[in-house]
Amino acid sequence: MKIYPALAIIIFFLTVPEVQAQDGSPSPYSFFGLGDTDFKGTVENLSMANIYNYTDSIHYNINTPASLSQLKYVNLNIGMSNKFTYASDITDETWMSAHNISYFSLSLPVAKKMGVGIGILPVNSSNFKSYFEDDLGTYTFSGSGGNTRAFLATGYQVTKNLSLGVEYQYYFGYLSHENYWVPTDNVITYTKENNTVDFDGSSVKLSGLFTKDFTKDHYVNASVNYQLPTTFDASYNRIIRIIGTGEETVNSILDDEQNASIDYPASFDAGLGYGQKNKWYAGIQYDYKDLEGFRNPYYDPSYIKYKTAYSYKIGGMYTPEYNSITKYYKRITYRAGAYYKNTGMNLYDEDITDFGITFGLGLPAIKGISNMNIGFEVGQRGKITENLVKEQYINLHISISLNDKWFIKRKIN
Repeated sequence: MKIYPALAIIIFFLTVPEVQAQDGSPSPYSFFGLGDTDFKGTVENLSMANIYNYTDSIHYNINTPASLSQLKYVNLNIGMSNKFTYASDITDETWMSAHNISYFSLSLPVAKKMGVGIGILPVNSSNFKSYFEDDLGTYTFSGSGGNTRAFLATGYQVTKNLSLGVEYQYYFGYLSHENYWVPTDNVITYTKENNTVDFDGSSVKLSGLFTKDFTKDHYVNASVNYQLPTTFDASYNRIIRIIGTGEETVNSILDDEQNASIDYPASFDAGLGYGQKNKWYAGIQYDYKDLEGFRNPYYDPSYIKYKTAYSYKIGGMYTPEYNSITKYYKRITYRAGAYYKNTGMNLYDEDITDFGITFGLGLPAIKGISNMNIGFEVGQRGKITENLVKEQYINLHISISLNDKWFIKRKIN
């Protein structure tokens, strides 16, 4: 499929409102922080446990801006996610699902050793409602909203082996939390608390990619990314109301509006991989984020603590014969990986961990270099205790990656 510049720009602006208005995460863990993590990586990388050090000339690795220096074709990439979660605690169990556009990006080479990319993606989201019942009454809490990022990135090959990249990021979004307790006794009124915050801010990501050929076909990749800390400007509103029959407000106890800031910490990742060009690749990665200094000014109960977040990942890919003419299945790319994460969130003195396996397929077009990518995640987060929930999930991710060449000079006038 040929990608026309005007069409790509139209698709971009049509995608922006769709990215903002989505299902959001139904997980109760999305109640904390800035919401549940939506974007982890492109489907190509996510299928390999989302290692960032794998790159090629036809895909834009959004998590590593330096990879833009290797881009040889214009790449229009749209990713979609379908998340299915089985959640259980000591008293109940339920199925949850969410279906979203997970990212949109447009990238293109602008010089022999330089590429640029733009895009938009949901970073965090929240959209859930939970009930707890006991002999005294029913406690309800809910959340909605999320955090979206628009970005502009560039990567440049400084030397034969080293590429550097930088990405400017603009964040915007809102979150709304609501909670109330209704006693079992016949009461006419009850109290409802609602906390909302609108926020925006910007940040910068620095990226480095080292590539070294050992033989004609074999090579090593090493990547490093550093996300600078971010300060969000926030407008916070807290309302406490007395609710009567028919959900009508009888009285407002508190209606407080104020400006605040949310300081989000820096993060770092480093990865290393080895492979054979157009054949196979295997890599490992370590991610780190110091969340101990993070506080949410509009919702910070004593049972929530933030600690150092980290993850270990291992993944790879294999293509039997990328240029096979007669056998399509040999041109398919097979991907797999595994990961373990400490999310950095501690609830009731319990660390929330996440581990899982990934696998996927890269399905090339019959003609040309465009492709469709399918990825799966199977894993578990949290555990069952008196206060916690165990989530067992299966996530399906699909992306359409369209590639083309622009700005080709005519050889014959």
